[in-house]
Amino acid sequence: MVRNIKDIPEPAFGSELNTVIVELEKLRIKPLHGTVPPYVFFQLKDIFQALESLGSTRIEGNRTTVSEYAEKIIAGVKPDKDEAMREIMNLDKAIDFIEKNIAPGTQITRAILSEIHKIVVEGLTPPKEGEGSRYPGAYRGHNVGIENSALKTSDHLLVPAECEELFSFINGEYATQYHLLVMALSHHRFTVVHPFDNGNGRVVRMLTYAQLLQQGFSVKSGRILNPTAIFCDSRDTYYDMLARADEGTDEGLLDWCLYVLKGLAREIEKIDKLLNRTYLRDEILLPMLDRALKNKYITNDEFVLLQYVVRRSEEMTIRAGDLEELLDVASAVQRSRIIGRLIEKEMLKPIEKGGRIYTIHFFGNFLFREVTQLLIEKGFVPESLNKN
Repeated sequence: MVRNIKDIPEPAFGSELNTVIVELEKLRIKPLHGTVPPYVFFQLKDIFQALESLGSTRIEGNRTTVSEYAEKIIAGVKPDKDEAMREIMNLDKAIDFIEKNIAPGTQITRAILSEIHKIVVEGLTPPKEGEGSRYPGAYRGHNVGIENSALKTSDHLLVPAECEELFSFINGEYATQYHLLVMALSHHRFTVVHPFDNGNGRVVRMLTYAQLLQQGFSVKSGRILNPTAIFCDSRDTYYDMLARADEGTDEGLLDWCLYVLKGLAREIEKIDKLLNRTYLRDEILLPMLDRALKNKYITNDEFVLLQYVVRRSEEMTIRAGDLEELLDVASAVQRSRIIGRLIEKEMLKPIEKGGRIYTIHFFGNFLFREVTQLLIEKGFVPESLNKN
Protein backbone atom coordinates (compact mmCIF):
# COMPACT_ATOMS: atom_id res chain seq x y z
CA MET A 1 0.00 0.00 0.00
CA VAL A 2 1.46 3.36 -1.04
CA ARG A 3 1.63 6.03 1.64
CA ASN A 4 -0.29 9.31 1.29
CA ILE A 5 2.15 11.55 -0.56
CA LYS A 6 1.41 14.50 1.73
CA ASP A 7 2.92 12.53 4.61
CA ILE A 8 6.62 13.42 4.39
CA PRO A 9 8.80 11.29 6.70
CA GLU A 10 11.26 13.19 8.86
CA PRO A 11 14.95 12.22 8.58
CA ALA A 12 16.56 11.72 11.99
CA PHE A 13 18.91 14.47 13.13
CA GLY A 14 22.48 13.35 12.46
CA SER A 15 21.39 10.60 10.06
CA GLU A 16 23.20 10.05 6.76
CA LEU A 17 20.18 11.40 4.87
CA ASN A 18 20.09 14.55 6.99
CA THR A 19 23.80 15.09 6.34
CA VAL A 20 23.35 14.66 2.58
CA ILE A 21 20.48 17.18 2.56
CA VAL A 22 22.64 19.73 4.40
CA GLU A 23 25.52 19.21 1.95
CA LEU A 24 23.24 19.57 -1.08
CA GLU A 25 21.78 22.77 0.33
CA LYS A 26 25.32 24.15 0.59
CA LEU A 27 25.89 23.26 -3.07
CA ARG A 28 22.64 24.91 -4.11
CA ILE A 29 23.60 28.30 -2.64
CA LYS A 30 27.37 28.08 -3.15
CA PRO A 31 28.51 30.55 -5.83
CA LEU A 32 30.71 28.92 -8.44
CA HIS A 33 33.94 30.38 -9.71
CA GLY A 34 34.97 27.68 -12.15
CA THR A 35 38.02 28.40 -14.28
CA VAL A 36 36.67 26.73 -17.44
CA PRO A 37 35.53 29.30 -20.05
CA PRO A 38 31.73 29.18 -20.58
CA TYR A 39 32.01 28.33 -24.30
CA VAL A 40 33.96 25.18 -23.31
CA PHE A 41 31.86 24.41 -20.24
CA PHE A 42 28.58 24.40 -22.16
CA GLN A 43 29.98 21.86 -24.60
CA LEU A 44 30.42 19.60 -21.59
CA LYS A 45 26.87 20.39 -20.56
CA ASP A 46 25.62 19.31 -23.99
CA ILE A 47 27.60 16.06 -23.77
CA PHE A 48 26.28 15.24 -20.30
CA GLN A 49 22.72 16.02 -21.32
CA ALA A 50 23.10 13.79 -24.39
CA LEU A 51 24.46 10.94 -22.26
CA GLU A 52 21.67 11.56 -19.74
CA SER A 53 19.17 11.04 -22.55
CA LEU A 54 20.97 7.88 -23.64
CA GLY A 55 20.99 6.54 -20.07
CA SER A 56 17.29 7.24 -19.60
CA THR A 57 16.35 5.32 -22.75
CA ARG A 58 18.58 2.39 -21.78
CA ILE A 59 16.65 1.94 -18.54
CA GLU A 60 13.58 1.37 -20.74
CA GLY A 61 15.34 -1.16 -22.98
CA ASN A 62 17.17 0.89 -25.64
CA ARG A 63 20.46 -1.00 -26.11
CA THR A 64 22.46 1.78 -27.79
CA THR A 65 25.87 2.07 -26.08
CA VAL A 66 27.90 5.25 -25.64
CA SER A 67 30.30 4.07 -28.34
CA GLU A 68 27.48 3.32 -30.77
CA TYR A 69 25.84 6.66 -30.00
CA ALA A 70 29.12 8.51 -30.64
CA GLU A 71 29.54 6.75 -33.99
CA LYS A 72 26.00 7.62 -35.05
CA ILE A 73 26.47 11.27 -34.05
CA ILE A 74 29.75 11.47 -35.99
CA ALA A 75 28.14 9.79 -39.02
CA GLY A 76 25.21 12.23 -38.87
CA VAL A 77 22.58 9.51 -38.53
CA LYS A 78 19.14 11.12 -38.80
CA PRO A 79 16.54 10.26 -36.14
CA ASP A 80 13.88 9.65 -38.81
CA LYS A 81 16.07 6.81 -40.10
CA ASP A 82 16.89 5.29 -36.69
CA GLU A 83 14.20 4.93 -34.02
CA ALA A 84 16.71 4.32 -31.21
CA MET A 85 18.35 7.66 -32.05
CA ARG A 86 14.97 9.39 -32.25
CA GLU A 87 14.15 8.13 -28.75
CA ILE A 88 17.39 9.60 -27.42
CA MET A 89 17.05 12.89 -29.29
CA ASN A 90 13.45 13.28 -28.13
CA LEU A 91 14.81 13.46 -24.59
CA ASP A 92 17.30 16.12 -25.67
CA LYS A 93 14.31 18.13 -26.95
CA ALA A 94 12.46 17.54 -23.67
CA ILE A 95 15.46 18.88 -21.73
CA ASP A 96 15.50 21.98 -23.94
CA PHE A 97 11.77 22.48 -23.30
CA ILE A 98 12.28 22.15 -19.54
CA GLU A 99 15.21 24.57 -19.45
CA LYS A 100 13.23 27.17 -21.40
CA ASN A 101 10.07 26.83 -19.31
CA ILE A 102 11.13 25.96 -15.75
CA ALA A 103 12.78 28.48 -13.46
CA PRO A 104 12.95 28.72 -9.67
CA GLY A 105 9.39 28.86 -8.40
CA THR A 106 7.70 27.82 -11.66
CA GLN A 107 4.50 25.82 -11.10
CA ILE A 108 4.73 22.35 -12.64
CA THR A 109 1.31 21.60 -14.11
CA ARG A 110 -0.55 19.02 -16.13
CA ALA A 111 0.03 21.13 -19.26
CA ILE A 112 3.81 21.03 -18.72
CA LEU A 113 3.79 17.32 -17.95
CA SER A 114 1.64 16.54 -21.02
CA GLU A 115 3.96 18.56 -23.25
CA ILE A 116 7.00 16.67 -21.92
CA HIS A 117 5.24 13.37 -22.66
CA LYS A 118 4.37 14.47 -26.21
CA ILE A 119 7.99 15.40 -26.87
CA VAL A 120 9.35 12.19 -25.35
CA VAL A 121 7.18 9.85 -27.49
CA GLU A 122 7.06 11.93 -30.69
CA GLY A 123 7.47 9.84 -33.84
CA LEU A 124 8.06 6.56 -31.99
CA THR A 125 6.27 3.30 -32.71
CA PRO A 126 3.39 2.70 -30.23
CA PRO A 127 3.64 0.26 -27.28
CA LYS A 128 4.39 -3.45 -27.67
CA GLU A 129 6.25 -2.77 -30.92
CA GLY A 130 8.07 0.37 -29.81
CA GLU A 131 8.59 3.11 -27.21
CA GLY A 132 5.93 5.54 -28.41
CA SER A 133 2.41 6.22 -27.20
CA ARG A 134 -1.08 5.80 -28.64
CA TYR A 135 -2.26 8.83 -26.67
CA PRO A 136 0.57 11.44 -26.54
CA GLY A 137 0.04 13.84 -23.66
CA ALA A 138 -3.18 12.16 -22.47
CA TYR A 139 -3.65 10.07 -19.35
CA ARG A 140 -4.05 6.33 -19.90
CA GLY A 141 -7.50 4.74 -19.99
CA HIS A 142 -6.42 1.23 -19.00
CA ASN A 143 -4.33 -0.49 -16.36
CA VAL A 144 -0.60 -1.03 -16.89
CA GLY A 145 2.28 -2.70 -15.08
CA ILE A 146 6.05 -2.18 -14.98
CA GLU A 147 7.98 -4.98 -16.61
CA ASN A 148 10.43 -6.78 -14.30
CA SER A 149 9.38 -4.69 -11.30
CA ALA A 150 7.37 -5.51 -8.18
CA LEU A 151 6.04 -1.94 -8.08
CA LYS A 152 2.24 -1.77 -8.26
CA THR A 153 0.77 1.01 -10.41
CA SER A 154 -2.50 2.87 -9.81
CA ASP A 155 -5.83 1.85 -11.30
CA HIS A 156 -6.46 3.97 -14.39
CA LEU A 157 -9.66 5.40 -12.88
CA LEU A 158 -7.59 6.99 -10.11
CA VAL A 159 -4.96 8.55 -12.36
CA PRO A 160 -6.51 12.05 -12.87
CA ALA A 161 -7.16 12.62 -9.16
CA GLU A 162 -3.78 11.22 -8.11
CA CYS A 163 -1.98 13.42 -10.64
CA GLU A 164 -3.73 16.50 -9.26
CA GLU A 165 -2.60 15.44 -5.79
CA LEU A 166 0.92 15.03 -7.17
CA PHE A 167 0.96 18.54 -8.69
CA SER A 168 -0.32 19.96 -5.41
CA PHE A 169 2.49 18.18 -3.58
CA ILE A 170 5.19 19.30 -6.04
CA ASN A 171 4.09 22.94 -5.99
CA GLY A 172 3.41 23.21 -2.26
CA GLU A 173 5.22 25.59 0.06
CA TYR A 174 7.72 23.84 2.29
CA ALA A 175 10.63 24.70 4.51
CA THR A 176 13.89 24.53 2.56
CA GLN A 177 15.02 21.28 4.19
CA TYR A 178 12.05 19.48 2.62
CA HIS A 179 12.57 20.56 -1.00
CA LEU A 180 14.83 17.69 -2.01
CA LEU A 181 12.70 15.17 -0.15
CA VAL A 182 9.68 16.41 -2.14
CA MET A 183 11.65 15.90 -5.37
CA ALA A 184 12.63 12.32 -4.45
CA LEU A 185 9.18 11.38 -3.17
CA SER A 186 7.52 12.87 -6.25
CA HIS A 187 9.65 10.63 -8.45
CA HIS A 188 8.42 7.57 -6.59
CA ARG A 189 4.82 8.73 -6.54
CA PHE A 190 4.75 9.51 -10.27
CA THR A 191 6.13 6.04 -10.97
CA VAL A 192 3.33 4.50 -8.92
CA VAL A 193 0.63 6.58 -10.63
CA HIS A 194 2.18 5.82 -14.06
CA PRO A 195 -0.21 8.25 -15.79
CA PHE A 196 0.60 7.49 -19.43
CA ASP A 197 0.24 4.37 -21.56
CA ASN A 198 3.99 4.38 -22.25
CA GLY A 199 7.08 6.53 -21.67
CA ASN A 200 6.48 7.02 -17.94
CA GLY A 201 10.05 6.18 -16.96
CA ARG A 202 11.53 8.72 -19.37
CA VAL A 203 8.97 11.35 -18.32
CA VAL A 204 9.56 10.90 -14.59
CA ARG A 205 13.28 11.43 -15.02
CA MET A 206 12.49 14.62 -16.94
CA LEU A 207 10.16 15.58 -14.08
CA THR A 208 13.03 15.11 -11.62
CA TYR A 209 15.16 17.43 -13.74
CA ALA A 210 12.34 19.99 -13.89
CA GLN A 211 11.98 19.92 -10.11
CA LEU A 212 15.69 20.49 -9.62
CA LEU A 213 15.48 23.60 -11.81
CA GLN A 214 12.31 24.61 -9.94
CA GLN A 215 14.29 24.36 -6.71
CA GLY A 216 17.19 26.49 -7.91
CA PHE A 217 19.73 23.87 -9.01
CA SER A 218 19.97 25.74 -12.29
CA VAL A 219 22.30 25.06 -15.20
CA LYS A 220 22.46 28.84 -15.64
CA SER A 221 24.44 29.03 -12.39
CA GLY A 222 27.23 27.06 -14.04
CA ARG A 223 26.58 23.48 -12.99
CA ILE A 224 25.60 20.60 -15.19
CA LEU A 225 22.94 18.43 -13.65
CA ASN A 226 22.73 14.84 -14.78
CA PRO A 227 20.01 13.33 -12.58
CA THR A 228 19.48 10.28 -14.78
CA ALA A 229 23.00 9.14 -13.91
CA ILE A 230 21.64 8.50 -10.41
CA PHE A 231 19.34 5.84 -11.82
CA CYS A 232 20.98 4.43 -14.95
CA ASP A 233 24.06 2.81 -13.41
CA SER A 234 21.95 -0.18 -12.35
CA ARG A 235 18.40 -0.66 -13.60
CA ASP A 236 17.86 -3.43 -11.03
CA THR A 237 18.94 -1.23 -8.12
CA TYR A 238 16.70 1.57 -9.37
CA TYR A 239 13.62 -0.66 -9.42
CA ASP A 240 14.57 -2.36 -6.14
CA MET A 241 14.75 1.02 -4.42
CA LEU A 242 11.43 2.12 -5.92
CA ALA A 243 9.90 -1.08 -4.55
CA ARG A 244 11.47 -0.34 -1.17
CA ALA A 245 9.72 3.05 -1.15
CA ASP A 246 6.49 1.31 -2.10
CA GLU A 247 6.50 -0.70 1.14
CA GLY A 248 4.67 2.22 2.77
CA THR A 249 6.98 2.65 5.74
CA ASP A 250 8.97 5.70 6.81
CA GLU A 251 12.09 3.57 6.62
CA GLY A 252 11.40 2.51 3.04
CA LEU A 253 10.64 6.05 1.87
CA LEU A 254 13.70 7.46 3.62
CA ASP A 255 15.91 4.74 2.09
CA TRP A 256 14.61 5.75 -1.34
CA CYS A 257 15.32 9.43 -0.60
CA LEU A 258 18.84 8.60 0.53
CA TYR A 259 19.46 6.61 -2.67
CA VAL A 260 18.32 9.56 -4.83
CA LEU A 261 20.03 12.36 -2.93
CA LYS A 262 23.35 10.55 -2.47
CA GLY A 263 23.37 9.97 -6.21
CA LEU A 264 22.63 13.63 -6.87
CA ALA A 265 25.42 14.73 -4.54
CA ARG A 266 27.87 12.43 -6.35
CA GLU A 267 26.90 13.87 -9.72
CA ILE A 268 27.28 17.49 -8.62
CA GLU A 269 30.67 16.75 -7.05
CA LYS A 270 31.84 15.14 -10.30
CA ILE A 271 30.79 18.14 -12.34
CA ASP A 272 32.43 20.58 -9.95
CA LYS A 273 35.68 18.75 -10.69
CA LEU A 274 35.22 19.39 -14.42
CA LEU A 275 34.74 23.09 -13.74
CA ASN A 276 38.42 23.20 -12.76
CA ARG A 277 40.33 24.15 -15.89
CA THR A 278 43.55 22.44 -14.80
CA TYR A 279 41.76 19.14 -14.18
CA LEU A 280 39.78 19.36 -17.42
CA ARG A 281 42.92 20.21 -19.39
CA ASP A 282 45.21 17.54 -17.92
CA GLU A 283 42.77 14.67 -17.41
CA ILE A 284 40.34 15.05 -20.31
CA LEU A 285 41.26 17.44 -23.12
CA LEU A 286 45.00 16.78 -23.55
CA PRO A 287 44.55 12.96 -23.40
CA MET A 288 41.68 13.40 -25.90
CA LEU A 289 44.05 15.12 -28.33
CA ASP A 290 46.78 12.51 -27.80
CA ARG A 291 44.32 9.78 -28.74
CA ALA A 292 42.97 11.74 -31.69
CA LEU A 293 46.52 12.12 -33.07
CA LYS A 294 47.30 8.45 -32.48
CA ASN A 295 44.11 7.45 -34.31
CA LYS A 296 44.94 9.90 -37.15
CA TYR A 297 41.81 12.01 -36.73
CA ILE A 298 44.06 15.08 -36.76
CA THR A 299 47.40 15.93 -38.36
CA ASN A 300 50.54 16.87 -36.42
CA ASP A 301 50.00 20.56 -37.19
CA GLU A 302 46.36 20.34 -36.11
CA PHE A 303 47.46 18.59 -32.92
CA VAL A 304 49.93 21.39 -32.11
CA LEU A 305 47.27 24.03 -32.81
CA LEU A 306 44.55 22.38 -30.72
CA GLN A 307 46.98 21.62 -27.89
CA TYR A 308 47.92 25.30 -27.87
CA VAL A 309 44.22 26.21 -27.50
CA VAL A 310 43.76 23.80 -24.59
CA ARG A 311 46.94 24.89 -22.81
CA ARG A 312 46.34 28.61 -23.22
CA SER A 313 46.07 30.05 -19.72
CA GLU A 314 42.49 31.24 -19.37
CA GLU A 315 40.72 31.89 -22.65
CA MET A 316 41.33 28.55 -24.45
CA THR A 317 41.22 30.48 -27.73
CA ILE A 318 43.30 31.07 -30.83
CA ARG A 319 43.46 33.59 -33.70
CA ALA A 320 44.79 32.92 -37.17
CA GLY A 321 47.69 35.27 -36.43
CA ASP A 322 48.89 33.02 -33.60
CA LEU A 323 49.91 30.40 -36.19
CA GLU A 324 52.76 32.55 -37.48
CA GLU A 325 54.82 31.83 -34.37
CA LEU A 326 53.12 28.59 -33.34
CA LEU A 327 53.64 26.74 -36.63
CA ASP A 328 56.12 29.11 -38.29
CA VAL A 329 53.56 29.97 -40.95
CA ALA A 330 54.21 33.41 -42.41
CA SER A 331 51.53 33.32 -45.09
CA ALA A 332 48.15 34.69 -43.96
CA VAL A 333 46.46 32.59 -46.66
CA GLN A 334 48.10 29.40 -45.38
CA ARG A 335 47.18 30.24 -41.80
CA SER A 336 43.56 30.74 -42.84
CA ARG A 337 43.59 27.38 -44.65
CA ILE A 338 44.80 25.55 -41.54
CA ILE A 339 42.15 27.23 -39.41
CA GLY A 340 39.57 26.56 -42.13
CA ARG A 341 40.27 22.82 -42.23
CA LEU A 342 39.66 22.54 -38.48
CA ILE A 343 36.48 24.57 -38.82
CA GLU A 344 35.34 22.16 -41.56
CA LYS A 345 36.07 19.26 -39.21
CA GLU A 346 34.09 21.17 -36.55
CA MET A 347 37.05 20.96 -34.16
CA LEU A 348 37.37 24.75 -34.02
CA LYS A 349 34.47 27.18 -33.72
CA PRO A 350 34.33 30.95 -33.25
CA ILE A 351 33.39 31.91 -29.69
CA GLU A 352 30.99 34.46 -31.19
CA LYS A 353 29.01 34.03 -34.40
CA GLY A 354 31.01 35.45 -37.30
CA GLY A 355 33.99 36.14 -35.04
CA ARG A 356 37.66 35.38 -35.69
CA ILE A 357 38.60 34.18 -32.23
CA TYR A 358 38.24 30.40 -32.05
CA THR A 359 38.01 27.73 -29.36
CA ILE A 360 38.24 23.96 -29.43
CA HIS A 361 35.03 22.10 -30.26
CA PHE A 362 34.58 18.45 -29.28
CA PHE A 363 30.87 17.67 -29.57
CA GLY A 364 29.67 15.71 -32.61
CA ASN A 365 33.04 15.17 -34.34
CA PHE A 366 35.88 12.63 -34.03
CA LEU A 367 37.02 14.27 -30.78
CA PHE A 368 33.57 13.40 -29.36
CA ARG A 369 34.45 9.71 -29.67
CA GLU A 370 37.54 10.18 -27.50
CA VAL A 371 36.07 12.56 -24.92
CA THR A 372 33.10 10.25 -24.18
CA GLN A 373 35.45 7.33 -23.59
CA LEU A 374 37.60 9.41 -21.25
CA LEU A 375 34.51 10.50 -19.28
CA ILE A 376 33.67 6.82 -18.79
CA GLU A 377 37.23 5.91 -17.80
CA LYS A 378 37.41 8.77 -15.29
CA GLY A 379 34.10 7.75 -13.68
CA PHE A 380 32.00 10.70 -14.85
CA VAL A 381 29.69 8.44 -16.86
CA PRO A 382 28.60 4.96 -15.71
CA GLU A 383 30.57 2.22 -17.44
CA SER A 384 27.32 0.28 -17.78
CA LEU A 385 26.26 2.71 -20.53
CA ASN A 386 28.88 1.14 -22.77
CA LYS A 387 27.73 -2.45 -22.33
CA ASN A 388 25.08 -4.32 -24.30
